[in-house]
Amino acid sequence: MEFRILGSVEVSGTAGTARLAGSRQLTLLSTLLLHANHVVPVDQLTDALWHDAPPANAAAALRTYVFRLRRVLAATEPGADRRITFTAGYRLRTEAGELDLEVFRDHVRRARAADRPSDAAEEFRSALALWRGPACGGVASRQVRTRAARLEEERLTALEARIDTDLALGRHAELVPELRDLVAAHRFRERLHGDLILALHGSGRRAEALHAFRTVQQTLVEELGVDPGTQLRELHQRILRRDPELTASPSADPPLRRNDLPHDIIDFTGRDTDLAGLLAVLPEDDASGAAVVIQAIDGMAGIGKTALAIHAAHHLAGRYPDAQLFIDLHGHTPDHRATEPVTALDALLRAVGVPGSRIPQDLDERSALWRSELAERKALVVLDNAATAAQVRPLLLGASGCLVLVTSRRRLSDLDAASVVSLDVLPVDDATDLFARVVGHDRAAAEPEQVRAVVALCGQLPLAIRIAAARLRNRPAWTVAHLAHRLSERRQRLTELTIEDSGVTTAFELSYHQLTAEQRRLFRLLGLVPGADFDACVAAALTGTGQEDAERLLEELVDMHLLQQDIPGRYRFHDLLRQHAADCADRDEPEQGRTDALRLAFEWCLHSASAADRALTMRPRRRFVQLAPPRGACPPMAFASRDRALDWCEVERANLVAAIGRAAELDEHETVGKLALLLSGFFNLRKHWDDWISTHGLALTAFRRLGDREREALVLGKLGIAYEDLRQFDRALDCLGQAKDIARATGDRWTEGATLVNLGRLYHGLGQVDQALDHHRLALVACRETNDVHGEAATLNNIGDCLRELRRYPEAVDYLHQALTLARDTDNRYIEGFALHNLGEAHHHLRRFPEAVGYLRRALDVFRQSDNRYLEAFSLHILGAVLRATGRQDSAREAWLKAVTIFEDLGAPETEDVRASLAGLDSPE
Repeated sequence: MEFRILGSVEVSGTAGTARLAGSRQLTLLSTLLLHANHVVPVDQLTDALWHDAPPANAAAALRTYVFRLRRVLAATEPGADRRITFTAGYRLRTEAGELDLEVFRDHVRRARAADRPSDAAEEFRSALALWRGPACGGVASRQVRTRAARLEEERLTALEARIDTDLALGRHAELVPELRDLVAAHRFRERLHGDLILALHGSGRRAEALHAFRTVQQTLVEELGVDPGTQLRELHQRILRRDPELTASPSADPPLRRNDLPHDIIDFTGRDTDLAGLLAVLPEDDASGAAVVIQAIDGMAGIGKTALAIHAAHHLAGRYPDAQLFIDLHGHTPDHRATEPVTALDALLRAVGVPGSRIPQDLDERSALWRSELAERKALVVLDNAATAAQVRPLLLGASGCLVLVTSRRRLSDLDAASVVSLDVLPVDDATDLFARVVGHDRAAAEPEQVRAVVALCGQLPLAIRIAAARLRNRPAWTVAHLAHRLSERRQRLTELTIEDSGVTTAFELSYHQLTAEQRRLFRLLGLVPGADFDACVAAALTGTGQEDAERLLEELVDMHLLQQDIPGRYRFHDLLRQHAADCADRDEPEQGRTDALRLAFEWCLHSASAADRALTMRPRRRFVQLAPPRGACPPMAFASRDRALDWCEVERANLVAAIGRAAELDEHETVGKLALLLSGFFNLRKHWDDWISTHGLALTAFRRLGDREREALVLGKLGIAYEDLRQFDRALDCLGQAKDIARATGDRWTEGATLVNLGRLYHGLGQVDQALDHHRLALVACRETNDVHGEAATLNNIGDCLRELRRYPEAVDYLHQALTLARDTDNRYIEGFALHNLGEAHHHLRRFPEAVGYLRRALDVFRQSDNRYLEAFSLHILGAVLRATGRQDSAREAWLKAVTIFEDLGAPETEDVRASLAGLDSPE
């Protein structure tokens, strides 16, 4: 496993990265990892989680959080739950090399023990590369933050030691930019100021070194009222008297012979991991004659490829002293054709001193001369903004100690590169830091939440952040909140991210126009997709093509960084690119073309959802949802098993809900109503109440506008079930009452029977058991009249449950056995599980505890096999009560802890009921 706290807190194992939910779970894990392999007392953990306001049952609450954390660890790595043990406190066991803090400390120990400065420097670099941000980032606990501050001091101490080794190796010029940033961030840390002064002096910049001393002296006197310390003053005097020992460095770099690099960006922010990846494949400093290293940096427009390449080149300049060259190949430059390789070679050859008379006209001859000229040199070449690998290949070097950095918006997969760095957007902390650097830290610090909102609206894209910050910097009357409001208007967001004739849209537009016609059409039609992501089937449905063609085009768009692919087979846009794609669709796709594409996509969703509904429910809605044959070339989904259908619904849930919303905006009433109904069984099974209620509210409006009374009643019934689950009984009664009245008015006995069943359940929940029983008996008659065997099984079960509530246990058991038999005959696992559960409850009240436990455990097996987590938790709650009644306290606690975890995950109101059971566990019966 991997445990990471040097940055945001992360855990990963063979099953992937853990899903850490909630601030207290993060706090608990952080505290245990900060004391890894040591017992942390309960009081200390309680203080970390709740500080001055622990709950009355803090120990029980802590046990619940530990139980949930064990579940998370086990889901990440089988058996990892056993890593947390209890002996007068909790201890989290980690193995060697698993916790990044311990790995950091191991590197630092090896660095301090190294015989050679170069070895020490590499160990320090390896240690510092593990830091991804502030330790335990995002954890607000005061106790954790105090410990994290100590770790930050460890990091700074290691950083200072690494700088000392670099100075000893004569890397003065290389260190200056880094040290300037460090002293700006740590204004009163005299050691860093001394290192900057020494680095400037060692680089031959004596006047700047003396000025740096005067700057820190003035800062200390004016802000703290103290003079610089002894070491700084002595260093100043040694520079004044030109002490020869300060400049004596056998490892000092020779003067650079050619440097064409653009200025490093003064406010360059983040990219530590990406920079470390570039550095990791480089040979040792003294590796003369090593093969040329080629590194490619790719990413979407505006992601910061050139900035990283230039920053890395400045960082590495000392390792390639003979030349540092830069050329823009104009692969993606507005109003400029891509530079031909023969033209680029002419510029490069002249840059290294080859006179024009010696430069041949033939491309191959120029390429050979270029390799020959640099064969004995250590040079760094940045080939920026490449269009294709074919454009770059003639510019590459041969066998020499050289480095070539290539940037491109395309993935140059056929380029023989030592490494490829595909840039993503900036992490939130780096994005906010970049915004603050451009606009000014004081102005950003006044509205921190609004700054985070702005960078989110910029999609954390560096180009967009820089433009937004520059607009704000040039408008003193604006606040950050005002800028955020302007950017929140989706249709004008890209307009806001423009300065003069450049901006995000300009960068995106160039990428769009470099696509083929079929790539452009898919790109803009995908901008119409309402969900967050999509697969090749949706793309095929939109375009009316086959799935294989759609997948090929999608992968091409990924290679061009116009789409992202976080999960194999799933594609998504960057937020700003999605808006640009939608704008392109409005501009370049006829209105009828947009409408037809969306209708084809809606049809595909309807047919796929219908297939899922048939696999998931015993009472599929084919009577109410009749679909014409699919028209597209891509067939809808088909499901070989219930699990496959359930997985598909879960993956596509947000997209299907978004599709219903988009169809409602377009007044596609049939699509809205049908798709909502087809998803109702899934929503009920997984208890996605918010989605259930929102989509069925839209469906209700749609069917009313269509004047479809039968389906209006059906939707009202589904809403009634959802409101009943949420214990919003007034709303449930209103919906079910309307559904019953409409069903009777239209003569729809099937819907009337289903509504009577649900009214019976509702009255049961309200404690009006006699009235519930009357409704269920009427429902039983309607179900038998309409030959609704699944409704009959459900009603028999409900009658048995009412009789159990009325303490008519023998009759209850008889009805429940009838329900169980009919459910098994019709393979209705849902009712089978419910009947087993109710038989367990009946036997509990009859004090036949062994039989009760047996029925409840069989019900749990059915619910788990059906992946019905809500009913699993429901049965666990009752099982806990039975186990407690038999004196098995520990087993009862285990059942209730599992139940409360599931109910909490689902956001179910029963959570508090189970917590009350846990709280009263140790009290007398």
